[in-house]
Amino acid sequence: MLARSLRGLTFAGALCVGAVAAQGAPKIHTAKLAPNSPDISVGSTIWLQFETPVALTDCDVVFPSPAKPACQSPLQQTPWQISVFDKSDNEIHPAVKASSDILGNLPSNGFVRLDLDQRIADGYSRIVVTFSKGSAPQFTIEGANPKGTKLVGPSKTKDDSNLYISGTFAPAGGSSPSYTIDSKANFILHSFDYGAYTIGATGDINTDKKTTADPDSFHWAIPVQHTEPFRKISVTEQFSTIGMELDKKGNAMNLVSAPSATGSVSHTFTSPDEKNPGAKKVTASIGLDISAGLEFGDNFKNDYAVANKVLGGQGWFLRGVPSTTVYLIIPKACFLGKVTLTSSYTARIPTTNEVFIENRNTAKPKPELTSNTRNFVQNTINFSLTSYVAIQIKHQYGALPPAFNLVRNSGSIGLVFALKELHGNTKSATPN
Repeated sequence: MLARSLRGLTFAGALCVGAVAAQGAPKIHTAKLAPNSPDISVGSTIWLQFETPVALTDCDVVFPSPAKPACQSPLQQTPWQISVFDKSDNEIHPAVKASSDILGNLPSNGFVRLDLDQRIADGYSRIVVTFSKGSAPQFTIEGANPKGTKLVGPSKTKDDSNLYISGTFAPAGGSSPSYTIDSKANFILHSFDYGAYTIGATGDINTDKKTTADPDSFHWAIPVQHTEPFRKISVTEQFSTIGMELDKKGNAMNLVSAPSATGSVSHTFTSPDEKNPGAKKVTASIGLDISAGLEFGDNFKNDYAVANKVLGGQGWFLRGVPSTTVYLIIPKACFLGKVTLTSSYTARIPTTNEVFIENRNTAKPKPELTSNTRNFVQNTINFSLTSYVAIQIKHQYGALPPAFNLVRNSGSIGLVFALKELHGNTKSATPN
């Protein structure tokens, strides 16, 4: 199934790979001054993110240089310069005593923490952050930035996004317009311990106009998440403490909790940057996410009429939920901008009978109670118009909870808006 669904992506990718133009020298996408620690002896912290994928490693940005992996040319001094201006344009230069890649996968995440040797007081006019390598990219933090403002950057995949809006809309003469919606919102409510621990609120919608929508899934949850690097793998542990699954008409409703763990690996292909001697440029980036998890809870409503079964909730349920996502990012392809190819697969393996809307080989969708595995495959190609908006070609097949109404090889062309929220609401402290 997954191999067949990837054929279209492979063909489309082949059209442009031969004409790839590489992304240039590193650029700083955004930066923010974190709230100061109550301990006045602790210096300020700045969070920043490079535009990704980026042709840098920990050996280029981490100071003091990391022990593992061993760097061929360890940094002798910090590659960061900070200039702070007050409202009279007087300038000071706090030193960066340490810089760290706390989330791992720098080429893919581009996220760096800078710890300064002194505190930056309120009332500054601007802070200029400079990375001394490559073309010496800079980013200016304006003093007017509200302290609670969170960092936002482009995302790689739907799973990686905090806000993801995808869909199609087609007006129709004499009738209501048709539409499809595949959207997700996941907002960080609070961050702890350098942003590695977060608590958030998330919601997902995947439906369309049809009376018997396929897919037909609404979901919300309150997840607690922890992210940390493990060797070359970024590991994310998440526990959706409480949530709900329901369909468009509310015929099936579940209370659900879901613990999971995801390992992420990525590789960035680089080549020498002729415009900036000694620097590298990105030609492509690939990544793989593998997840293992559970979903358990209570089906407290089921109004689908099933033979030999009284209407009502089916009680507790438990599912195994393995999943995987593969992506390829080409910063410049043909005459286009960034092109992103993504393929994801999720299997839900019930341990008890759950409702399943069978629409194969039947004139009318037929509700059943079975414990068969419910697969869901989604493939997309995004042609970026901006950092956050893209034209999307999508294919999907499978079923989503709670009614598991089977999608039979659905294809669409539409727009997608996606962004990633960074952990700007963190407590400042000295690094470990």
